[in-house]
Amino acid sequence: MKTHVRWYYGFILICAIITYFSLQYMAQAEQNIQPNSDRASDFTLSDFDGRVIKLSDYKGRIIVLYFMCTWCTDCRSAIAGLKDIYARYGAKGLILLNINVMESREKMTAYAKKHNLPYPTLLDRDGNVSRSYGVVGVPVKLLINRDGRIICWNCRSFDNLLEKQFERTGH
Repeated sequence: MKTHVRWYYGFILICAIITYFSLQYMAQAEQNIQPNSDRASDFTLSDFDGRVIKLSDYKGRIIVLYFMCTWCTDCRSAIAGLKDIYARYGAKGLILLNINVMESREKMTAYAKKHNLPYPTLLDRDGNVSRSYGVVGVPVKLLINRDGRIICWNCRSFDNLLEKQFERTGH
């Protein structure tokens, strides 16, 4: 009987330690770990059809970068909101780039088609672009203004900032 009790308490202790360190890691990831600069660094990625897209191709435009993975439940939950943002601001010139982090082209293609994503989905197969933007976990949503500056990195006021960006330009 004592062996079972010791095993039980040992198991509880191990679970508590794992939970503590997991929460510490998540709390650190939740802090706005931002890229090294407020300037959006240029990158070149391809979509799942093989088209090459450079961030600099959209210079002077308001851009949303959304870093995600197909297995991420929060990423799936955000699709409706992203589609809404794209529907409201896409005709006004918003560029929304869905960036898949380190997954296969096949997996991402199936995901984009299943969810009928109306905006481009790019593949960051080696994770270099994600790392350059300070992404340590997904989802991460960035707002880049017309001057190429990152003005929001997973901030709570994302929708308000986006709306203000279009109000300033009259679009």
